[in-house]
Amino acid sequence: MAVLKASHHFREPIGACVSQDNNSFNTLGQNRRTFLQTTALAAGALTAAGKIGLTVANAADAAGGAGYPALPKLREQPLKASTLATDGISRRTHEEHFKLYQGYVKKSNEVLDKLTAATRDAAKANQAFSEIRELKVELSFALGGVKNHELYFDILGGAGMAPGGKLLDEINRSFGSTAAWADDLKATGIAARGWVWTAWDYDLKRLVNYIGDAQNTYPVWNAIPILGLDVYEHAYYLDFATKRADYIDAFVRNVDWNAVNARYVQATSASPGSLANLEQPVAL
Repeated sequence: MAVLKASHHFREPIGACVSQDNNSFNTLGQNRRTFLQTTALAAGALTAAGKIGLTVANAADAAGGAGYPALPKLREQPLKASTLATDGISRRTHEEHFKLYQGYVKKSNEVLDKLTAATRDAAKANQAFSEIRELKVELSFALGGVKNHELYFDILGGAGMAPGGKLLDEINRSFGSTAAWADDLKATGIAARGWVWTAWDYDLKRLVNYIGDAQNTYPVWNAIPILGLDVYEHAYYLDFATKRADYIDAFVRNVDWNAVNARYVQATSASPGSLANLEQPVAL
């Protein structure tokens, strides 16, 4: 299982990605230039294209300045009414949180524009600093922010629901019980600095709660997230202050298991090749 890691010291500044400065995409984070190992985004690594429900606007027909086809633009998705009505997580929190997501869409499109026009001259590329490096790293953060938040908002809004069917069977097989899954999610969420994803891992043949410290850290290839938990302070501080554990309890109470199940069915219906091999094959 291949895992790419970034600096443990990176923190997402609250509201950073909502900057109106169109001349600088560095407002996505104040110190991301320091983590030189980040080259992939968590949601992109945890998912195949189209699984998050990301809407891509029509790309321009004209080629980029370097002769490459123009990269597509993203279109933001509205919040579900049921997400806004969650029990314990206020409408105001969701509305303020949504503004951060809108900032990620805007900055993703800004970086995509710049990347379309950027040179691919290998002689100008450099791992310490170069235009192509900066754009690729910033895209991983901004686009990761879009995908992570679309997943998060989509799987909320199911107050009082419980998992069922094959998804429940798999939760029981992977974790022992729904309560054990929730305990693992909660512990992982308190240990995380940014995100937790419940993902179907094609190589481990099970659901796993994976940890993330930023929008683009610790991607695990060949796994698809079916649930995303945002544990940055902006996701809960207005309602819970520093009581993250209480926020996670409220999150679990409000999971839309129909949405999660739809993603589980989609994930398990695919059959990609393996990137790692188990000592004892799992029969599903």
